[in-house]
Amino acid sequence: MHINHVILLAFFLLSSVHTFSQEGDSTLLLNDSLIYYQKVELLKPVISENTGELIVKTALSFEGTPYVGKTLEGNSVESLVVNLHELDCSTFIESCLAIVLSEKSGNPTFSVFKDNLLKMRYREGKINSYESRLHYFTDWIYDNQQKGVIKDITKKLGGIPFKKEINFMSTHPVYYDQLKNDTVKVAAIRRFEKKINSRKYFYIPKEEVKNIEPRLEEGMIVAITSGVNGLDIAHVGFLVKVNSRIHLLHASSDFKKVMVSEKPLSDYLAGNKKQTGIMVLKVEK
Repeated sequence: MHINHVILLAFFLLSSVHTFSQEGDSTLLLNDSLIYYQKVELLKPVISENTGELIVKTALSFEGTPYVGKTLEGNSVESLVVNLHELDCSTFIESCLAIVLSEKSGNPTFSVFKDNLLKMRYREGKINSYESRLHYFTDWIYDNQQKGVIKDITKKLGGIPFKKEINFMSTHPVYYDQLKNDTVKVAAIRRFEKKINSRKYFYIPKEEVKNIEPRLEEGMIVAITSGVNGLDIAHVGFLVKVNSRIHLLHASSDFKKVMVSEKPLSDYLAGNKKQTGIMVLKVEK
């Protein structure tokens, strides 16, 4: 079926059905498939093998999309949530990457998009339980580097060891609906935290970010490290250039929308006391 026909079909279905669940493993709104195919059409004129360029084109097309937190929560049974009309900082990253990887596959169907989303969001690309989701972004980095999706280039850029005990979820289960009354799940999360703490990560202190700015490229992912005890990453976004300076393209909880930061990245970081630095990732595929 031609993509334009798929868009028309999705539009027609919107008039009669609002939501659906497919095979018990995914939850989405029908208009998300429409949004997806619109993004695919947008990428068609972009004749480029540069993944970073495709990422920026896709990410900028989401400017103005509402920021909504905890969009992955609320299901009694863990399932793949597809939500392209409301985004938080992590789902913004995942959704843009899944769109670009689907387009680059040569078979950009909605099913392929969902497969890419599943592979990125869950440990080893499989939904086994709530705990199988990559809740900590450092865990997401490790898992997706193993899958060949991204490469952590922080150390190469001059990063120093990120020495921090990660345990926020297991020590604050009351903040998570699925954990606050489930000691078994908390114990499972604690085991994954132990694995995270056994790995070596690097970060670039925010005072040094301006010095490495000439080496940063559009379409790279930055994970902003947190000053909160037990927490690894405070925020994530893509890098874009504005007037030859590197800015952050992100789903902003402060401004409640997807946007490009008004200030260059180094100044943006300097203005937030709870942000300590960055990890830098390059998309490999």
